Amino acid sequence: MSVIVFNYLAATGTLNDTDTGAVSDKYPVQITPAGYAFSIWSLIYVGLLAFTIYQALPSRKDDEFFAKLRVPFILNSLLNCAWLVAWHYEFLALTVVLMFGILTTLLFISIRVSTADTVSQVLAVRAPFNLYFGWITVASIVNVSIFLTSAGLDPGSGFGTYAGTLLILVAAALGTFVRFRLNAFAYAMAIAWGVTAIAIEQSGNTPIVVAAAVAVVVLLFAALWGLVKDR
Repeated sequence: MSVIVFNYLAATGTLNDTDTGAVSDKYPVQITPAGYAFSIWSLIYVGLLAFTIYQALPSRKDDEFFAKLRVPFILNSLLNCAWLVAWHYEFLALTVVLMFGILTTLLFISIRVSTADTVSQVLAVRAPFNLYFGWITVASIVNVSIFLTSAGLDPGSGFGTYAGTLLILVAAALGTFVRFRLNAFAYAMAIAWGVTAIAIEQSGNTPIVVAAAVAVVVLLFAALWGLVKDR
């Protein structure tokens, strides 16, 4: 609930009289995704709400599987709230630290939920966290790029384009690796979603668009091949 409240405050401009997108717009980078990409948060929050309800059922109360998820999930939520505050007040170096804290908790959770073997656990636990993890992977890359830009990196320089291209390919490699290593279909799909939005927003930047196209093809192949292989 705390995350939902803080995101509402962020979206309505209550935090420092600005919204999340306005801060991002102040620091244009070569891998900023199109605005529609952030709608994935709605799906993530629906999934996390499903998890919250599912793990609170009486039959799950003493389940060790869920017991090991609760502390990192609470920590993740606190870090998410702290990130929103730091972002809105433009403590950008701090946002990088907090973002990697969020990423670390999601890695731990995703490793844990990779053992989910029932349909209900996959839908209410593994898929939501994998989707969240994948999107935060993309967000982390953008966050670091924005911090570097705020520190003096020229967003229009050739370095920015080449760095962005490299980061997109790294994201694709991570998406493919995690997809197979942790059986994380939704992780690869979330990165594909984010990278597609980057290509659309940066449509005039050929190296970025080409890298994004390659990344999406690789990620979709990995995601779909994994499904076929699992059947």
